[in-house]
Order: sequence, then C-alpha cells, then structure tokens
Amino acid sequence: MSSESSKPQRQQILTELKSDLKETDLVVAALAGTTADTYQIIDRPGNLYLVGMGMVSQVAFGLATALPKCRVFALDTDGSMLLAPSILPVIGGYKPRNLYMIVFDNEQLFGSRGGPKSQTASGTDIAAIAKASAIENVRTLRNQDSVGGELARFLSVPGPSVLVAKIQALGRGAGPKMDGQENKYKLIRHIEKIANIEILGAPKA
Repeated sequence: MSSESSKPQRQQILTELKSDLKETDLVVAALAGTTADTYQIIDRPGNLYLVGMGMVSQVAFGLATALPKCRVFALDTDGSMLLAPSILPVIGGYKPRNLYMIVFDNEQLFGSRGGPKSQTASGTDIAAIAKASAIENVRTLRNQDSVGGELARFLSVPGPSVLVAKIQALGRGAGPKMDGQENKYKLIRHIEKIANIEILGAPKA
C-alpha cells in the first residue's frame, strides 16, 4: 500500500500524457479537479470538459465507436466510475481498440473539495471490476516514480486499455474560461477537420 505522499499527482500524469497526444486524439474530462487540471496542462481543441459523473467513459466510448481512426481518452474518476460501472462490460464486449481510460482514484467523493472517503478507500477495486468485465489491458498506478513507465505500457497496447491511477487527494485550480456550448462547438469543428466529415454544416442565414 503506497503512502499518500508517494502517490502521483493528477498534474504529473497529465504532463506525461501531454507529450503523447496527437492532433487526432480526443480527450473527455470529468468534472471539477480533473477538468481544471486538464485545462491548465493540456488545453486543446480536441478536449471535451466538465462531463458529468457517470458519463465520462460513456461519452468517450461513443466517440471511439463513431471515430475509429481517432484515439479517444477518457479521464474518469473513482466517484464517476462507481456511479455507473455498467459501462465497463459494454466496453469489454465491444472492445474498441482506440479507447484509453485513465481513472483518477483519489479515494474521496468530491475529492477536490475534501469530501468523504469513497468505497475505493476500503477495498473496492476498479481495476478488478474492469478485468472482470472482459477488458484485458488493465493496469494500476500507485507510485509517482513509476508514472512514465506505467503510462508508456498503458499506451503501448491496443485498447480498450484502462489505467487506474491512485492519486493524491488535492484541491483544484482554475477551470476553462468558456461555457459548455462554446466547448462543444470547438470540439465538433475540430472533429470535422481531423475526420474530414461534416457534422453541423454552415450556419443558417
């Protein structure tokens, strides 16, 4: 069992991930601290922010299925995954090779605001649930010294790939300076560009 101080911080993992992202990669980020850190470290047109609890991996799965030539990254959380774990057997059944899920597990509910302990603090194992759902490539990151190696192994295999990151329970910084509607328009226009498809078309006169 890693001590709290030896666990990685979410920012450290995102910084490592940043160098591996391509223009055609899409990122779906959870609420609160996950969105804030993603915005601060890897803001890009292919990001969708502030996706609600129990919807992050679901939205990422939909994008991965619709856009098989794009890698899709779900930046999920323990609270979100515990709210709707039923997405895991769906992913295990369809096996989208372009879907990569990082579950930031700080073992707290509403962790960026200092909430109560989540079930993962008392033995619930999200990685084990993923494996039991027929997802073969599942890893758990527990120590900040192994961030680079674990992330490299996570990315080196075809999806669906799951990395459960046991992170320090810290606060959050400033989030995106745009609302959800602006974010979605930016993302859709980006998808139109990288996938060479028309989704919205030209604005109506």
